[in-house]
Amino acid sequence: MAVWQVEFAIIPRGAFASTVRIPLSRLLATDWWAAERLPSGHERHLSGLATSGASPTANVQTWGEADGNRIDLWMEKGKPARMTACVDVRRLDATFSAKLLQFVRTADAMLVRHDGLVIEPSVGAFGAALRTSEAWKYATDPAAHLASYSDEGDSK
Repeated sequence: MAVWQVEFAIIPRGAFASTVRIPLSRLLATDWWAAERLPSGHERHLSGLATSGASPTANVQTWGEADGNRIDLWMEKGKPARMTACVDVRRLDATFSAKLLQFVRTADAMLVRHDGLVIEPSVGAFGAALRTSEAWKYATDPAAHLASYSDEGDSK
């Protein structure tokens, strides 16, 4: 994931509701979709978000670009297991965002930002999640964002 991308896990609402708290260590490692079903024709819906891209491994289907807007779907034994979406905040794409939110609503799912923030698939919640992300801070003022990581001793 690039510093200008906001990463979200796409988690079925039913699986999330049964989990009181999602430890961050499990967020991207749990096969959330193993017991749930993606909407029929999900590949067609995802192809409408972005063109099919190069996948890092045989068990991952990717739509979009590695350093841009992207959807990744991990497969286990030929069935969907987990999903993530990366949003490039350098150049917000309203069409990609709208289609992503529509897909998440159709899948009866939630978005969970990499830092654990849970987001309803609505325009307002999604926009707020992007604007409060570290990626947004980087994209709007890279120098200030990087300066915030310097040690106090660096300024002497």
